[in-house]
Amino acid sequence: MKIVYLAAAALCVSAGQGAQAAVTSTPRYICERGVEIPAVYINTEDDRAPGIAVIYVEGRMINLQATAEAASGVRYRFPNDGSGYVWWTHQGTAQLKWYDAELGEEITLYAACVES
Repeated sequence: MKIVYLAAAALCVSAGQGAQAAVTSTPRYICERGVEIPAVYINTEDDRAPGIAVIYVEGRMINLQATAEAASGVRYRFPNDGSGYVWWTHQGTAQLKWYDAELGEEITLYAACVES
């Protein structure tokens, strides 16, 4: 049921991106200690707008925006100017981190999430 709510929330967020067609995917990740993180990714067909990820973790739904794409994967973060979650994805794996703006460093929460 969480994935349905995630998908609905993600589509609402993507509505703000204009009339561009959205492409979605809904993978689930299994992390350390058996923690499951469902995710919804929204991208535009032409990739002109930044991608969005909505993840459900620690009892919260978190909306993140793609801030970097490279051969090493995609980095999602929000807010971009303060403390907040960072979600890295790469070829079916992911990491969840917390960026502490005061310390200027990322703290790893889950280092070995695998798409199931």
